[in-house]
Amino acid sequence: MKKIFLIFTLLVTAWLTAGAFDFEVDGLAYNKNSDGKSVTVTKGGSKTSGSLKIPESVTYSGKTYSVTAIGNDAFERCSGFTGSLTIPNSVTYIGSGAFQGCSGFTGSLTIGNSVTSIGPYAFYFCSGFTGSLTIPNSVTSIGDDAF
Repeated sequence: MKKIFLIFTLLVTAWLTAGAFDFEVDGLAYNKNSDGKSVTVTKGGSKTSGSLKIPESVTYSGKTYSVTAIGNDAFERCSGFTGSLTIPNSVTYIGSGAFQGCSGFTGSLTIGNSVTSIGPYAFYFCSGFTGSLTIPNSVTSIGDDAF
């Protein structure tokens, strides 16, 4: 019986912390990175319509953080965006499945010149982009089925 209770407790704890983030600004959720100076976009938060422009930096509680990554599954299966997607020059990493299955974007996809790695399935099964896509020379790694 103790084993069942322990397993149940671990599962509930994992479920409750799975969507955790450090803070939210302008509809996007962020986690602080270990350097204490930068953050990763972890969830689309309440931002679900219009164009999506990831900011180069965010200020929270009087401290400004550089946005350096888009986390795994951050915008997975998002819908309702009706414009373009812009990833700024401050971002160096786009995580696995970051935009997987997104639909509704009707503009272009702009990837900043500092991105070095695009994770597997990052833009897999996305639909709606009608503009152009240029992958910058800074990208040295593209995961399986990224596009």
